[in-house]
Amino acid sequence: MAKYGSADVGFLLVGPYNLTTVSSKIEDSATRATEDMTPFGTSTAVVAASPVVHFELTGHEGWYDDAADSINAAMIAMASTATILMMAVSGNTRGRRAVCTSGAIRTGYKRSFAVGEYHKASMELAVTGVRDECTIVHEHVLETSDGNNETYDIDLGATGGGTTGCNIYLSCTQLALTGSTNLIVTFEDSSDAITYVTQTAMTALTTVGAEYKASTDQTINRYVAAKWVFTGLAGTPTATFALAVKVNAPH
Repeated sequence: MAKYGSADVGFLLVGPYNLTTVSSKIEDSATRATEDMTPFGTSTAVVAASPVVHFELTGHEGWYDDAADSINAAMIAMASTATILMMAVSGNTRGRRAVCTSGAIRTGYKRSFAVGEYHKASMELAVTGVRDECTIVHEHVLETSDGNNETYDIDLGATGGGTTGCNIYLSCTQLALTGSTNLIVTFEDSSDAITYVTQTAMTALTTVGAEYKASTDQTINRYVAAKWVFTGLAGTPTATFALAVKVNAPH
């Protein structure tokens, strides 16, 4: 089994903010409380697990950066709303793992300053709802025209992605339309790796943004890919985005 280190973290995206280069530590945890269910008249303890799983993203450490697209802006934007979080733990590579949630809530933000040191910034995040183990379908990379990665599709195996749908996560951290109307990113699937159909189209983007969607089709076929279109293509539009999907097949 492959081992990974800090250099293998492909990206850490919070909403439309790329915090990869200003972060040095973060912890992902899941806990399920237990309760003593021992009734009267029983001498042996009965312990039951809570039906609720609690997710946390804690222990973040990094550097203060006041750029418009960096950590200070991200933490201020998260003051009162939940957002997307996507973290590639084993490389910015199609088919690799990413931890994703649509319900990251900032519960704490600390800035520290000391003589002779760079300013530090750290955050604490709670997770409301589901935290998914996803597959990266489109790496966090720059695109400069319409395209797709169907040629480099991801094979989910003979049983495909199952019949209970999927969860789709998108974070677009840079977008310059330069004459185009918007950017539409689409999650596709195929049963034969030849003919691809739209599984779910994400909301058209006119500026940077992040979104979570549940699949509109319960059956996810064996091969999956991404497609992106700059509507009304004009000039030289560019976009940097990542797309990840939680499917039910092993990957």
